[in-house]
Amino acid sequence: MSITYRVTTNGVSISDPYALLKAVFPTMNGEDAEGSNGYAQVTFDTPQTHADLGPLVKVELIPNP
Repeated sequence: MSITYRVTTNGVSISDPYALLKAVFPTMNGEDAEGSNGYAQVTFDTPQTHADLGPLVKVELIPNP
């Protein structure tokens, strides 16, 4: 079962979504990821503990079908 997380920033543009994901999930190592100016999303095989980067960075679990 895969687990997808979406990372968004409140009022801050994301210039490098993959760098943001690596900061939030330091153990990230080649997992499927995507991103744009407003969000970054990554899928892991197991649940992950994310780093707390403060109130401007929100991490949410996205249900997988």
